[in-house]
Amino acid sequence: MAAALWSILNARLGAVPDPAAAGVEGASLPPCLIVNPLSFRASRGLAQEACELARARGAEVVSIDSPAALSAAVETILARRQRKVMVLAGDGTVRAVVEQLAALPAGAWIPDLLVLPGGRTNLIANDLIPGAAALDLLRRALAPAHRWDASIAERFTLCIEQDGAPARHGFWVGAALIDSVIRRTHEHRAGGTGALRTGHLSTVAALLGLASKALRGRSGLTAPRLRVRAGAAGVLMEGPVSLLVATTLHHRKGLFDPYVSRAADDLRLTAVSRHADRFWACLPRLLTGRFSPAMDPAHGYVSGSFARVEITGVAGYSLDGEAYDADPQRPLILRRGTRLRFVVA
Repeated sequence: MAAALWSILNARLGAVPDPAAAGVEGASLPPCLIVNPLSFRASRGLAQEACELARARGAEVVSIDSPAALSAAVETILARRQRKVMVLAGDGTVRAVVEQLAALPAGAWIPDLLVLPGGRTNLIANDLIPGAAALDLLRRALAPAHRWDASIAERFTLCIEQDGAPARHGFWVGAALIDSVIRRTHEHRAGGTGALRTGHLSTVAALLGLASKALRGRSGLTAPRLRVRAGAAGVLMEGPVSLLVATTLHHRKGLFDPYVSRAADDLRLTAVSRHADRFWACLPRLLTGRFSPAMDPAHGYVSGSFARVEITGVAGYSLDGEAYDADPQRPLILRRGTRLRFVVA
């Protein structure tokens, strides 16, 4: 296996010495930049600029073009114990890296990850280092005087489990109508060409189209009937649910933080009943996490930190923007997952 991984890396990067054979410690290896040139922002010239900058600063560059190539790149990094790893991609590619690392045995060695915003929404990158530009981050990380170790923090993944399906790890999940809207947005982008289909405004165009249909009663979206239960807290909500979101992200900056809890490193969840009182009037408070006393379970709102949440009735969910189907007859388990190491400053 190790020999095969070295062959893949050497084919992509040119001759790279095997640190085990050369007696080189993994921590002394140069940083590695993994680039997905097909990610939204990366595909618009950012990938090329980042690759040129990284090579000029002595970093290794791996441009991935498939899930298999990404998996091989991560396996090679693990085999070499290459400490400093940078990922320029969207949330989907970052989630795939996280998934692979989370599947390692407990106590296994893991690299330090610097997530550079190269996708469309970049929720993960923007949470770890809010508001930073990809090239600025890369330039700073590769500066000779930069203290990489001083900016490392551990973060927990969000783990989703269901009997009959593999465990999945990410950072943000949306279900109920949130999942339906995300799927419709994906369909909108795949349904044609032009700026309103694939450009920066494509998401806005898709949402406006859905809103227009909803005003005429033609959206086709139906709130699923869910049962949300959380350990000793018991049943939190049961019945038609419009919105359900959960995360292990901190949302340290920015207005969007739709959770009453500000606890760090916990699983935070918010659910809103289809029959919630004064939903549209309360929406600004909901989105910013400024819940009023009336936004409680009795009025159709649930929000807080939980160790483990069990949801029955989920037919599909979106994890970091990627849609997955689920069995509504089987409980879907949400919990805090694996602890990984990230650059956060």
